[in-house]
Amino acid sequence: MALSGPTDTSSVLATPSISSDLDKPPPVTTVSSQPTPETVQSPPPIQAPSTSSNLDNLPPVPTVSSQPTPEPVKSPPPIQTPSTSSNLDNLPPVPTVSSQPTPEPIQSPPPIQTPSPSPIQSIPPAQAPPLPSSSSEPLSSSSLTDTAHPSSVGPPTPTSPSDAPTLKTCPGPTQKTSDVYWLQAQNHNGAGAGYAPFTNDPNLYPVFRNAMDYFVVNDGTGDQTARLQHAIDDDGNGGSRKGRGVTRNPAQVFLPGGTYQLGSTLTLTVGTIIVGDPSNPPIIKAAPNFQGEFLIMGYDKMNGNPETSFMMLIKNIILDTTAVSPSQSITALQWGVAQGAGLTNIQVRMPTGSSQHTGINIVAGSTIAVTDVTIIGGATGIINSNQQVNFKNVHFLSCRTAFEASGGWTVLLQGAIFELCGTGVDMRANALGSLVILDSVSTNSGPLIRFHDSSHDSGYQNSQFLIQNLEYNSKEPIAVDTNGHTRLEATTYVDTWVWGTMVPGAYAPGGSWNTHRSPQLLVNGKYFTKPQPSYAGFGGQDIVNVKTVAGHVVKGDGVTDDTVALNAILAQNAANCKITYIPFGAYRVSDTLLIPVGSRIVGEAWSVISGYGDAFKNPNAPRPVVRVGNPGDVGTIEIQDIRFSVAEALPGAKVVEINAAGQQPGDVGLWNTLVMVGGTAETSISTTCTSQDSKDCMAAFMVMHLTETSSAYIENFWGWTADHNLDSKSLFTIVSTGRGILVESTKGTWLTGTGSEHHWLYNYNFHNASNVFAGLLQSESPYMQGSGEFEKAPAPWTVNPTLGDPDFSWCGPNDDKCRTALATNIDGGSNIALYNSAAWAFFDGYWNGLYNEPCQGKCQANMMRVTGAPQNLIWYSISTRMTEVIVLDGKNNPKEDNHAGGWEGIIQAYGEFAS
Repeated sequence: MALSGPTDTSSVLATPSISSDLDKPPPVTTVSSQPTPETVQSPPPIQAPSTSSNLDNLPPVPTVSSQPTPEPVKSPPPIQTPSTSSNLDNLPPVPTVSSQPTPEPIQSPPPIQTPSPSPIQSIPPAQAPPLPSSSSEPLSSSSLTDTAHPSSVGPPTPTSPSDAPTLKTCPGPTQKTSDVYWLQAQNHNGAGAGYAPFTNDPNLYPVFRNAMDYFVVNDGTGDQTARLQHAIDDDGNGGSRKGRGVTRNPAQVFLPGGTYQLGSTLTLTVGTIIVGDPSNPPIIKAAPNFQGEFLIMGYDKMNGNPETSFMMLIKNIILDTTAVSPSQSITALQWGVAQGAGLTNIQVRMPTGSSQHTGINIVAGSTIAVTDVTIIGGATGIINSNQQVNFKNVHFLSCRTAFEASGGWTVLLQGAIFELCGTGVDMRANALGSLVILDSVSTNSGPLIRFHDSSHDSGYQNSQFLIQNLEYNSKEPIAVDTNGHTRLEATTYVDTWVWGTMVPGAYAPGGSWNTHRSPQLLVNGKYFTKPQPSYAGFGGQDIVNVKTVAGHVVKGDGVTDDTVALNAILAQNAANCKITYIPFGAYRVSDTLLIPVGSRIVGEAWSVISGYGDAFKNPNAPRPVVRVGNPGDVGTIEIQDIRFSVAEALPGAKVVEINAAGQQPGDVGLWNTLVMVGGTAETSISTTCTSQDSKDCMAAFMVMHLTETSSAYIENFWGWTADHNLDSKSLFTIVSTGRGILVESTKGTWLTGTGSEHHWLYNYNFHNASNVFAGLLQSESPYMQGSGEFEKAPAPWTVNPTLGDPDFSWCGPNDDKCRTALATNIDGGSNIALYNSAAWAFFDGYWNGLYNEPCQGKCQANMMRVTGAPQNLIWYSISTRMTEVIVLDGKNNPKEDNHAGGWEGIIQAYGEFAS
C-alpha cells in the first residue's frame, strides 16, 4: 500500500477525452492531479474523510483462554416484507466463457445487437483420475509412498529433499449435487462456526452471514438495500462493524441464487468477502427507479482514502443495471480499493446501444488484480485510474468503449476479449503512464486502441503501450492516435509491438519484433491462467470443517496452539481427497504446518494461520511457518482466501514455503491469499515495534519462498510488511522483514497480479529461476531506509549466499540511498518473463508514521538490479518512482530522469538480456 504526503502534480498531463464519431463515449472525469500514496483525493462526489481512525475508541480486547461455543446469533429485528416467491427456475442459462478463448472464423461484422442476458460461468471441478473401486480407500499412487504425518505424532519435522516424494492428485466430487452449494450447507452457527476473537463480543459476532437470514427477498421485488446493508455491517449486538478496523471484524456474506433488487446504493466494508452460489449466480439488480450514482460502492470511506480500503472480495455475482433508463448515468460498481481486494467470476449487464451506463469505475486505489469478469453493454465497460492493476480474462461484449484509461500508472490487460465493441482501449486523455495488452483477442470491433502520441512530448511521456500475442479480426486499424492517424494497420496477428521507450534504444513510435516465450509457460499459445476454484458440484460429504473433526480439537481463538490438530487433519484430508474448510479464526502454530499434496483448502473471510514461538526465532536456521508440500512432491494443492502471519517478531520465520509441483500447470495454486507481517489484530507486532532502529523488530525472515522443486500458479497475492497499524490505537509501527518473495523454481511459475511491499533486502528475487511468468509486480520500499537510516542494508540481516541474497557490495559503506531494498533482483536463470513492474518509493530515513514528510529528491539509488547474465529475460513496462537508476545492470544503468513518464519513470521495453 502507499500512504504518503502531499500530492505531486508534475507527472500527469491531463487532457479532456476526445470524442469520436464511431463510439462517442460519455464525458470522462479527467484526473487532473497525480494520485499520491494513500492520500489520493477521490474524484467527486465521493468524499473521503480524514485518515484519522475511530480505533482509539475501541474497547480493550479481552483475554480469551479458550474458544467458547458460540451462542446462537441474534436474529435482526423483523422487517415486514412481501412473502418470498422465488423464480429461480426462470433464470436464464449459464454461458460458457472460455478463460483462454480462441476465436472461430468470423464473418463480416454484424450490427451490434443486444445479447441475451446470461449468468456467469460455473467453474468446473479439476479433472483427475477416477475414484478407486472402494470409496473407503484413499486415493494414492500405488508405486509411491504417502509421507503424510500420522495424527499420533506432534508437529512435523520438515522432510529433507532426500525423502521419498509423494504423488497425489484428487478427482472431482464423489457424488454430484445440484441443489445446495456446499458453503451454504455448512453449519455456521454450531461448533464449526467462524470465531473472531478480537471483536467486541466474539460469542455474539457472526462471521458468516447468509443474506436470507436477514429477511432479504430474492425474487426480484421490493427494495432490498437496507436488509443487504444490515447483513454486511451487522456486529451481532445491534450495532455496526463499519469504521472499526480491518481484521478485527471479518465478514463473509453469502447470497443464494435469485434476484436482489436495490433501490439505492449498497456500500461495502473493509474485511468483507461477498460470495454467491457459482452454480446459480445471484443477481444484484438496480430497480427501474434506482436513486444514486452507483449500484455498489466498493470504496469504504470509513477507513480513509481508497488506498486504505483493504481486504474486500466479491465473487460469483452478477450486477445488472438493464432496468434503469439508458439515458440515466449509473455505474454498476465503484471499486476504488487497496491491496488484498479482488473481483473474480463477476458479470456486469448493462443496456446495449446508446447508453450512459458504466460497468466498473476503479477510481484511484491501489488494488492489484481483477480476474475473470464479463461486461455486457454500456457506454464504458471499465474506467480505471487505479495506481496499478492486472486485469486477467476480462470479456468486453457490446461495450461502446471497453476500457477507458482516466489515470493511474500501469495497467496489464491479460487475456482480454473485445467483442462487438466500438473502441477497445481509450488512452486519449494521456493520463495513464503505461499499458500492456497481452494474449488478447479483438473480434468484430472498432480500433483496439486510441491513444495520445507522446513521442514528441517534452518532460513526462505518458500513454506508452505494448501489444503482444494479439488475435485481431476487424477491418478497423489496430492503433489510431488522437489526430485520427493510423499507427498500426489491421492484421490478423501481432507478436510484439511497442509504442514507448526502449532499453537499449530510444523512444520507439511503433517498434515490432518477435518475443521468445518459454513453451513451459504456455497453454494454447498463451501464458497459463486458472480461475479461482469454487468447487461447485461438491457436496457436504466432500468437505471437512477443521473445527468439527472427531478426536482433534481446533480452536482458532488466538490463544490455543493448534499445530498438532491441524497437521493431523490436513494429512487425513489430503489422504482422502477431502476439501478442508477453515472457518475464520486466528490459528496459532508453534511449528511448521505441512500442507500435503492432495490438499484443497478454503478459508472464510481470510482465516489466519499465525506462527509463534521459539521454533521460528533463529535467523541462522530459518523455518517455514507453512510448508506447501515437501521437496519433490507432485500433485494437487489449492489454497484460497487465507491469510498467513506471525503472532510476534520471529526473525527465523519463513512464512510460506512452496515445494510441490503439479502434474499439470495450476495443480498447485494460491488465490486471494495474503501474508501480513505486523499491523493486524492477532499480532503483538502492532504494539511492540516502535523503535527507529529496525534491528529491534526483525519480524520475519522471508514472506514466501518458491523453491527449486516447486511449480505454482499464484493469483492476487499480497505480501505486506506493515508500515502502519490497521487495528490498534497507534498507527505508528516500524517493522523489518528480511526478504519478500524468493523464486528459485525452474519448472514453471505463474505470478498473476501480486504485490510485495516494504521488505528489507528485496521485494522480489529471481535467483537462478527459470520458466517464470509474472504479470504485475507491485512493490514499495521500506519507509525508514535512505538518508539517515539506522541500519544500512543488508544490516540488520545477515546475507545468506545460498538463497541468493544481494549483499550490496556495489554500494559504498556509508551510501544510505544505495543500501536500500531492491524492488526486483534478477540473478542468473533463464526464460523469465516480467510484465508491468510497479515499483514505488516515498520516504527515507527517520519514519514518523504521519506520511507528511516525503523524501527530497530521490529516495533511493537503484530500484531494480540484474546480475548473473540471465538468458532470455523478457521485461516489459517497468514503472518506478523516486529512484535514480531504474535498472542497475552494469550495462546502461538506465536512469529515471532519462525515461520520465508515469509516476516518474517508464521503460516500456527492456531488452538488455532478451534472446
